[in-house]
Amino acid sequence: MFQKFRKSKTSKTEPLSKEDARVRARYIAWGLGEEQVPEVEGIQDTFENKTLERIKLFYYLIPVVGLVPSLWTIYRRKGSSEQIAIGRLAVTLAFVWCSGYVLLETGAKTAEFLTLPLLLASSLLTSSYFLVNLWLMIRLFQGKSLKVPGLSKAEQVAGKGQRK
Repeated sequence: MFQKFRKSKTSKTEPLSKEDARVRARYIAWGLGEEQVPEVEGIQDTFENKTLERIKLFYYLIPVVGLVPSLWTIYRRKGSSEQIAIGRLAVTLAFVWCSGYVLLETGAKTAEFLTLPLLLASSLLTSSYFLVNLWLMIRLFQGKSLKVPGLSKAEQVAGKGQRK
């Protein structure tokens, strides 16, 4: 269906790399004819890469569930600096929520008179965790900065302390 070879500047035919063949096949699948497909040498499939990057970032920001891919990216240290930064933010948010939730629920079960206020605080904490993640997803969709006012500064201070 499409040519598996390209002509180089010295007019020799060289086989296409897998990446170039995949990009060329995508152009053809989208309805472009052979003559409309641009020269594939040096073309990066930027649409796919940007879309996949953005989807990965959305996965990191899913409450509770996004903790797994965030930890995986941080552990492997493979990914862009943006992925690692957002992964750290997601892990920090989840850790703050989980520790606060456990403390408030434990307090609610052990306290006699503070049960209702502690349960309300726990539900407020959980709701705010979900809303902050939703807010970060919206900001990611808009292409804006994903800095959380109090948390991002704390991460910077903690990060500087670890590097010294």
